[in-house]
Amino acid sequence: MASTRVKVGPAYIGPVPHPAVGIRIPEILLEGILDAFKERRVAGGLMLSFGRETAPEYVIEAPPGVYEITMGHTGTSIKKYMTAAAEASFKKGVLVEIEADHLTVAPSSIAAVRRIYGGREWAVMSREEVEKSLEYIRSEVDEAVSTSYVNFYTIDTCSLINYAADKLPREEVRKEFWEVVEDGEEVLKRYIGREFVCIGELGVPYLYRFSEEDVMRLYLKYYRSIEVTAEIHRYIKSKMGKPFGVEIAFDETPVLTRGEDMLFYLRELWERGIRPDFIAPNIGFEKRKDYRGDLEELKERVDELAAISRSFGALLSIHSGSGSTPYSGKGPGVYEALRKATGGLLKYKISGVYIELLFEILASYPEGSRQRSLFNMIFDEVYKFIRRELEEHGPLDSPELREKVRTYEDEVARGVRRERDPRSDMFRYYSFIALNLRDSSGGRYLREALVKLYEEDEEFRKRYYQEVKALTLRLIDGLHFENNIVIAEKWLDRLASSS
Repeated sequence: MASTRVKVGPAYIGPVPHPAVGIRIPEILLEGILDAFKERRVAGGLMLSFGRETAPEYVIEAPPGVYEITMGHTGTSIKKYMTAAAEASFKKGVLVEIEADHLTVAPSSIAAVRRIYGGREWAVMSREEVEKSLEYIRSEVDEAVSTSYVNFYTIDTCSLINYAADKLPREEVRKEFWEVVEDGEEVLKRYIGREFVCIGELGVPYLYRFSEEDVMRLYLKYYRSIEVTAEIHRYIKSKMGKPFGVEIAFDETPVLTRGEDMLFYLRELWERGIRPDFIAPNIGFEKRKDYRGDLEELKERVDELAAISRSFGALLSIHSGSGSTPYSGKGPGVYEALRKATGGLLKYKISGVYIELLFEILASYPEGSRQRSLFNMIFDEVYKFIRRELEEHGPLDSPELREKVRTYEDEVARGVRRERDPRSDMFRYYSFIALNLRDSSGGRYLREALVKLYEEDEEFRKRYYQEVKALTLRLIDGLHFENNIVIAEKWLDRLASSS
């Protein structure tokens, strides 16, 4: 049969190892990223987080103050980034997978941001809150599908995990299990008296046995998360009308992922007909920080989780992939440890680091220059917004944010950090605010100024383009994603022949 594969442009590339990159400002990021993909013959992902970074057009175009500042905080709508990504990939002749990243069930986008930026809030969501969140997710899916370019979805229901189940007395576990499970005997049969063995890339066999109490606890812990994941998956499937991929975000949790938990979660998804291409466990990474733990422990942890995921036909996806600077990767030796533990069979996500890179470059220009003046204004506006949030006890106010502000101000006062340092944690963690700050006419004046500078200043445009491309190449080369186009095309051939 002749190949009918899509050689360029958007396509569902399947469980193929690849980088996935957030394009927060597509106007200034796409060229460098796609040129890096093309130079290394990479099929890669282009994405934005639906829980925070992007939003439907009705949110982006609403007057200031109607929605939380964290909703669609890039100022880039779902339709805009997907369309821009598709058009650029056709123009560049690059195969890409356009992803709806992090369809997130959470009480609010503010809660989602606080959860990942140190707050780790785990309040139980009511059914009404879940339904409201699902209604918003359905509107996000609808806009994504309307572009015809979306190929992949990451589903995040971490907020529905019930950690209290880990500490329930044994009798309460049994009582609650039989109250909430209609087919309890069938659930128990899937595990009791069975052994599950997975072989890791390092040659280690991992053996799992479950007691009746183990199964009951795990079910109580995860059943809401699993059922809502299945509900979201059904909605996506009803809308797509073509093959698509799914990833499970299992990382935004307060604890490292245990093998038993991930095996149970994937087995229950399998029971519901959901076959994810990727799953993203908590392997100990923190956003915007190099990994400082023991590399051998990391390797062993990832080896076990990768072995489990492969037994279900899935690969690991690594989230929180950015490090302490745009130049550090995730710290010395981390990429190699991940490669050894997975055999290179992984997906790796980065996003905010490209904007950190942008601000570092702007801050490197001399005082009085157009570039430095724009950075100074961005820093000052973000700092002013944060101070107002703290003074007025606004939605973003938290002990973690207060500590970051206190540390920045103290370090400046002692002369150990310069004012407007782009690497201060206060700015690095909350600079996302800049792209969604609005003027009296509703315009995103700082975002617009950044795009205008890129379009008008040839020297800056060339410099940023080269840095974006170099950052993308460091990721590709560090994890040896080069030439994955060969695997992606074989996947597309098989997909076409089976349809």
